[in-house]
Amino acid sequence: YVPDDHKTCRDFDFPVVLSGHDHHRVDEVVEGTRLLKPGMNAVYSTILEISWMNKEASQPRIRARFVKVDDWEPDPVLQEENERAYDALIPLRKTELARVPSSFEPLSSGNARGEVCTMGKYICSLLRSSMNVSRRQRKHDIDAVLLMGGNIRGNRDAYPRGSFFSLEALEAEVKSDEVVGIVPMPGWLLAAGVEASHSGEPIPGWMQYDQGVGQDDSFRPPKVTHVAGKPLDVDRTYRVATKISDLTNGQIQCWTEYYSENRHLLPPKGAYINIQSELMTYFARNLWRKIWEATSKVIREECTLDDDACAAEARLDVLDKSGDGTVTVDELQDALRDLVGYSVDEREQSLAQFVHSFVDSTGDGIVRVDDIETFCEEINDVYERDSWRLASQKLEKQI
Repeated sequence: YVPDDHKTCRDFDFPVVLSGHDHHRVDEVVEGTRLLKPGMNAVYSTILEISWMNKEASQPRIRARFVKVDDWEPDPVLQEENERAYDALIPLRKTELARVPSSFEPLSSGNARGEVCTMGKYICSLLRSSMNVSRRQRKHDIDAVLLMGGNIRGNRDAYPRGSFFSLEALEAEVKSDEVVGIVPMPGWLLAAGVEASHSGEPIPGWMQYDQGVGQDDSFRPPKVTHVAGKPLDVDRTYRVATKISDLTNGQIQCWTEYYSENRHLLPPKGAYINIQSELMTYFARNLWRKIWEATSKVIREECTLDDDACAAEARLDVLDKSGDGTVTVDELQDALRDLVGYSVDEREQSLAQFVHSFVDSTGDGIVRVDDIETFCEEINDVYERDSWRLASQKLEKQI
């Protein structure tokens, strides 16, 4: 970040520093050193000229400017190679995880460091919903998810309306190793931190939040008015899922001071939750429910929450195309496509593997009728608490 570059400029006698990482452009002189950062996504590039007036000159002359990359014709050989490299993403692009509810459209992550964007709110809402679903031997009960804007990384201005949230989008927006933890946070501190992050120029700490958090935009910065869908209680301690390192890294001063003085409130690293894995398990759970409902139609049996007979063997017969008494990843991939109507690519089976792992209640790598019977006992917990059912609701395409 810029503060680190400033330190480099001060501590070393470099005539120029070419740097990156920050999303915005920087062209400034720090104690005689020119600092140049062209910004994110290769929208701009730096043209730099370093020259010496004569052989006796002790310092070079630095001339630089930023230019838009799109103003230059692409090299045809490199362009072809670039397109070939991006072909590897096609299976991810075709793997549907969830339909995007209309309340989050148009889905965008274009200015996640400068505003609460719809992609940031969507991912935080998905994560909160996922962490609040009871699972085997686990229940979190969190009130809010807060993620710094720098953790929503796709920088895409707008996804098409009526499109689905794909595996490619998930991997583009959230790093594969990004994790969160759960901390107790007083209401006054939650509000102060969010409001502080929404002040001034776009920074990595611009806080994104889930659908249950509300702000009054008539104030500058906007004031937090709601948490978990209810009016903010400044005296209540909320359970908040967030990136733990962001609580003490100095980007939000009031949080840094509070949690530096109360480190006993921070969870151990072993309690951290990987965002991608959490959401993939959530999608898998909801998709298994949709497969469950689809098999109900096939066997002409209404399966409601009150059913006693869940027809485990009949469901197994619908899914088990090979007739070997088990359900494989390939067979679940077929079910996602043929029974549920999801977009899948045969070259990418990550989602089907997550569904298989979820159904495999014993963890032995094989799904049998016993696993389906186990799900009969759990079906009440599988249906979402949230009326909007983020990860499972299929919406009609909007024109």
